[in-house]
Amino acid sequence: MADEQTGTLRWRAIRGEIVFFTCILAVFMLFRTAAYGMYHIPSESMLPTLAVGDRILVNKFSYGYSRHSIPFSLGPDIDNDAGRLFASLPKRGDLVVFKHPATGETLIKRAVALPGDIVEIDNGRLILNGDIAPRTLKETFRYREHKGGVAAVGRFLETLPEERGHEIYERGDHLAGDDFGPARVPENNIFVMGDNRDNSLDSRFTNPGVGFLPASHLVGRADMMLFSLNSQKREPGLKRLERRWLAPLN
Repeated sequence: MADEQTGTLRWRAIRGEIVFFTCILAVFMLFRTAAYGMYHIPSESMLPTLAVGDRILVNKFSYGYSRHSIPFSLGPDIDNDAGRLFASLPKRGDLVVFKHPATGETLIKRAVALPGDIVEIDNGRLILNGDIAPRTLKETFRYREHKGGVAAVGRFLETLPEERGHEIYERGDHLAGDDFGPARVPENNIFVMGDNRDNSLDSRFTNPGVGFLPASHLVGRADMMLFSLNSQKREPGLKRLERRWLAPLN
């Protein structure tokens, strides 16, 4: 009888632990789906804004919710024109996290053109609705790439309409992707580009690039760089990428 009571008490304790941890997991999944997520940067396409190894905080409710808001993109597509609930569009200049339309890979790029915008790249210069985006050279330098090579770039400040401005890298103005369009961004799509302009497969390219990005594939807006695991040694003649902590991105 005593053994039976002990077994019952033990099962009740185990069941209580299972219920507790199930509730914790459910709250965590709800938070990741509806509020914020954390992602890491896998490539150099967003230099100088973000480097390989940076961990970013992503606002999941900024543009509404689709099945891509859920971890692993589980569930059916939302059956409306936008493909999202509580849908809103990014602003030009937003750093958007999204699922690649073909591969499902999680990527981050900068939203530069919205539905109805006419976008063109002419000799490396971004043109929106007939106006060249202002671009100012800040410096030129060389740096060690994540894969080991050395790149020579110009660091520019580029400004989009109604945006404070953001920095980009350019290796030259006559490389792949430096001529595009003009093309009108379709409804419920956005045009995205990497800040490392000559090292980014973005909306200027299709397969393996992004092409025009369906807004239904948006995951959220990158609001903050939390911390970085990027580490570089100092080398003569090369610019070193410095670690940053808690850096706002918008």
